[in-house]
Amino acid sequence: MNAHDEFYTPEEVDAQIERASRLQEGDQADAEVIAYLRSFYQTDSQQESLDRMWNRIRRAAAWEHAHSEREKDSSMQTWQTENHNVAPMRPQQPPRPPSRFRQRLGLLAAVLVVLALVGSMTFVLYAAQHRGGVATTPTTGVTPHPTLTSSTTRAPLKIIAVNMTVTPTSIAGLACGTNVTVTYTATFQANANNAGGTVDFDYTVNNGRSETPASINFNPGETTTTYNFKWSGSLPADHTYPGLGGIQVISPNQLTATPVAPLGQCTSPAAAFQVTQVDMTVTPASIQGMACGTTVTVTYTATIHVAANSPGGTVQFTYTTDNGRGSTPASVTFSPGQTVQTFKFTWSGALPADHTSPGLGGIQISSPNQLTSPMVKPTGTCS
Repeated sequence: MNAHDEFYTPEEVDAQIERASRLQEGDQADAEVIAYLRSFYQTDSQQESLDRMWNRIRRAAAWEHAHSEREKDSSMQTWQTENHNVAPMRPQQPPRPPSRFRQRLGLLAAVLVVLALVGSMTFVLYAAQHRGGVATTPTTGVTPHPTLTSSTTRAPLKIIAVNMTVTPTSIAGLACGTNVTVTYTATFQANANNAGGTVDFDYTVNNGRSETPASINFNPGETTTTYNFKWSGSLPADHTYPGLGGIQVISPNQLTATPVAPLGQCTSPAAAFQVTQVDMTVTPASIQGMACGTTVTVTYTATIHVAANSPGGTVQFTYTTDNGRGSTPASVTFSPGQTVQTFKFTWSGALPADHTSPGLGGIQISSPNQLTSPMVKPTGTCS
């Protein structure tokens, strides 16, 4: 690629046009090129640029032509003066400037550069105006913004779950009669992308034996919210409270939560250590049909009961196998909270023919309180 095939900057284009405007005479081909450019590009700014180029070339060509004629006349006179002794000869045409060809090439190159620049601008403008098949008119100083026309469609509110928790989680170890506050927490879960609304429900703290109405609100799109309700009072010895607490949703749909309650039970206050009851049994339960004189062993069992929640202690008593004609002292020890112990004693011997043995057996409590047990013996007699 030679220098005349390269692209020109706008400054180089002006320089080429300036040099082209100094040609000795106008050229019909150049005029035709300018006319072609004028007819091809019709925008106002491009038309004005081409008009200015054409006028400059036309004025420069006229001036150069007049200047050239004066130079030819002057050269001819000088030649004739210097050679006045020589026979007149046919005047010779002065040689054409050697750079005229290059100047014409420069003019043509400048025109081609202008053609390429203006063509590129026209193509870009055309593409911008017809992109997408819709003509647009740019507005100076205004930045277009897209119009948001889409809207989010929300679903009707629906409760899909209610999870229950309770605080405290256990009342084990608390003494009955202690004042406590039990808090039940219901966590409502709604469907996603909901329109929001009101949830109506009933809550209970005694497994539905009684209920209280309430309501909560969901904002649009909100999926979780909580509601707290309480029971307060002294822990009853019959363990009826705190009871199972839960929620029953009424609207916008129906749903029942799984109820919850604190674990364990309260304990009664410590009672005084004392024997409340003694039960007696005997083995064998009967000697009917045994021959008198047969040796047997009869076992008496005393089951001693003490008060619940006692601190424990020792029970002092005596036991008898002959209805109290003779007795033997004994004792048993209870641990704190222990309520039942057994004590066994026996009679052994040959069954007498007068049926005096085995006799009635039992115990008599002397401490921590006084109590006499029932008296028992095997039924029947030996024969």
